[in-house]
Amino acid sequence: MKHFSILFVLLIFLISFNTSTNAGGISGMVDDLFSWAKNSGTLKNKNHVANNVQYGPRSKNRVDVYYNKQDTQHLKPVVIFLHGGAWFKGDKYNFIEIGSYLSKNNYVAFLPNYTLFPEGNIEDMVDDIHRIIRWVWYYGYIYGGDRDRITLVGYSAGAHIASLTIVKTALQLYNQNEALGILPQLEKVVLFSGPYGLKIVNKFIDLFSKLVGGENDEERTTLARLFPSLFNSNDVTPTNILKKYVTSNNVNLNLYAPKMVFYWSDKDELVPESSANDLMNEIRRVSPNTVIQYVCDRGNQRTHDTLLIGARDGNERLQKILLDIIRL
Repeated sequence: MKHFSILFVLLIFLISFNTSTNAGGISGMVDDLFSWAKNSGTLKNKNHVANNVQYGPRSKNRVDVYYNKQDTQHLKPVVIFLHGGAWFKGDKYNFIEIGSYLSKNNYVAFLPNYTLFPEGNIEDMVDDIHRIIRWVWYYGYIYGGDRDRITLVGYSAGAHIASLTIVKTALQLYNQNEALGILPQLEKVVLFSGPYGLKIVNKFIDLFSKLVGGENDEERTTLARLFPSLFNSNDVTPTNILKKYVTSNNVNLNLYAPKMVFYWSDKDELVPESSANDLMNEIRRVSPNTVIQYVCDRGNQRTHDTLLIGARDGNERLQKILLDIIRL
């Protein structure tokens, strides 16, 4: 394959039609469409949803807010929910039911879109998440949100971007050629099934290489060039950043949240358990004051997608489990 554009189109095509996970599979894409069709009517209820509110300058910088317009004087806890999708797909509209469910359970829920590949790269995504956190802190009160009770929730790639944003900001690392400004203190960060280390990046490269038949050196070299345009610097995973930049133990790094909750399920064939364990160990090493709670979902036959996709599709039992984890 000689041309980047041809490779990219073929890559997306084959991912869509040859994998079965929600991270990129055709079944996941069809399920997303059915979910949107089923729940899209919720967006028309102007008493409970503010749709496509602009929070930044980019085309993807839009957020849906699920709230009670008749009761914005009594401030409620806030959830910012970041969708997944392997950094190149996914949309806030895929999780309408989760926004609605959180609102019905006395939260103000903010579901943003953020820049995806190939429109942008990891640093663009970090910039968007950094921006939405600050935006919610400044303007969330308009919708009845309590700025002192903000929970940041990320799922899959969204969990990766959420944790990367927190870590890069805590260390005042450069992003898009300038240091990230401080963030407000959050109540907690809740991360579901995220890829937090470099090994998972290599796993994606291997997967995509096989999907496009990249068995020879030339094709693999082309793929190796493709991914640096997404993962465009050495500082792309929170686990490796903490290992690289914080060499001392017990330094009490401020991660902008007193508590972090990690979820992983034992039938997750996309992201290994070591992804969560390695990041938790690094946080314990550099920020011992941060409370870590690990929810390891064993024996329930739940895959990478079961909990979040089941909750967004209206499974009441899984919705309750999701809510309980967010409330930990």
